[in-house]
Amino acid sequence: MVIGILALLAVVLALHLLILVGVGEICVHPPVKRRACDTDGMALQVAASSGAAAELVKIQAQDGVTLSAWWLKLPQASKAVLLCHGVADTSFGVMGAALMFLRNGYSVLAPDNRGHGGSGGFVTYGVCEGDDIARWQAWMADGGVVDCFGFGESLGASSLLQSLGAGAAFKAIVAECPFSSFSRVAFDRVVRVNRHLVPVPLADWLSQLWTKEILFYLRMRYGVNLGLARPVDAVKDARVPILLIHGTGDYETPVHHSEEILAANREWAQLWLVPGAKHTGGCAAGLDEFERRIIEFLTSVR
Repeated sequence: MVIGILALLAVVLALHLLILVGVGEICVHPPVKRRACDTDGMALQVAASSGAAAELVKIQAQDGVTLSAWWLKLPQASKAVLLCHGVADTSFGVMGAALMFLRNGYSVLAPDNRGHGGSGGFVTYGVCEGDDIARWQAWMADGGVVDCFGFGESLGASSLLQSLGAGAAFKAIVAECPFSSFSRVAFDRVVRVNRHLVPVPLADWLSQLWTKEILFYLRMRYGVNLGLARPVDAVKDARVPILLIHGTGDYETPVHHSEEILAANREWAQLWLVPGAKHTGGCAAGLDEFERRIIEFLTSVR
């Protein structure tokens, strides 16, 4: 009887560790849904349709990782927007936004985040990406861009905000559906599943435990503390206009994340809540309205 119970506990523990490791590995090595050739083809088409010159450019990150981006430059343009895509995507996912900015006179830099597309490394949810973005912004400034703006979605939005703590000199940032901290959004996503499986008090406790275990595993395995991915802290002392966009129907990264970021710096941040919109679905308000609000925000910055 005792041996049987111990054997069962051993099996449960082994399954627990297997799931823990599996989830952790998927976090830092997400299966990217785009091929590099798809991204390249889309970037070239967007550039051709907008009268922009297209160039695939690369820089080195602080840790030696090679980072890749498409630079879509309009003739004579002195202002540009750095676009940051979400997790498990590439710059392909922000090419629709690239079209929007190009037709409004902004050149566009669309990097593949580390661990995605043509960029090396693994995903750190802003811990390293913040510095990566600061380097891209400096690259733009060194190339003659006078006014550097940022636009990001989900992980890209969070990393853009995190870059403010790494010295990125953006004139303004538009962040759609960012998380306030990685640990908080990880908990939100785990607990959403667990509450369908076990009673709420137990689900909350298990979710807190599993989130801490995953963070601990990744810190031991990769030497990176994802608990430092906290855009809400980077925004506190920022002196950069920030437009937060969040759908009230976002269950992947609940709206409270943007509300927490807003509360951290009401002087410089503002929040546009889009009724019923899902994750990164701000355009559900209407493409014209989405574009109007963003472009008016950028042009209002002096």
